[in-house]
Amino acid sequence: MDVSITVYGGAGVVGGNKVLLEADGTALSFDFGINYDLWGQYFEEYLKPRASRGLADLFEIGLLPPLRGIYRSDLEPSWDDVWARLRSEIKDTHLDAVLLSHAHLDHSGHISFLNPEIPIVCSSTTAFLVKAIQDSSKGDFEKEVCYTLPREEQGRLLTSRTRQKRASTQRQFCFRQPASLSSQ
Repeated sequence: MDVSITVYGGAGVVGGNKVLLEADGTALSFDFGINYDLWGQYFEEYLKPRASRGLADLFEIGLLPPLRGIYRSDLEPSWDDVWARLRSEIKDTHLDAVLLSHAHLDHSGHISFLNPEIPIVCSSTTAFLVKAIQDSSKGDFEKEVCYTLPREEQGRLLTSRTRQKRASTQRQFCFRQPASLSSQ
């Protein structure tokens, strides 16, 4: 069995964990979080990545690994070929699931950008906390971990029609309750 572990984030910094585990055609990501050290070099509370540019800004500054095939297609605008600019760094891959350790955004925050068909494996507590974080935060495209609002192209911008009732895409969470730790 060939096993490959690639660390795309979380080594030498606090948070931002993105670890790709590959073996026998199966690919799992251990966490997919925000690297706050790098994020803070470009953004702050009121200066955020431009949702209208989709994934472009995040690739340009290195916040997301160039893994073609795992991201939301509605965040890859047809007018901006991000992959052409990243051509030497691109790895074509897939993800079978994300193994989410816990709900902190430095471990879960960039799940928002992954294809919603990729299931999240975590505890039920983590799933409920991630949903509570999304439900209680602003409608940023960075916080769409449990459900996503699809973006549409309008000219050279990506937009979501939040004022209109639109169907969101629900992400699948897989969990089971841990066994009791009692002596019984």
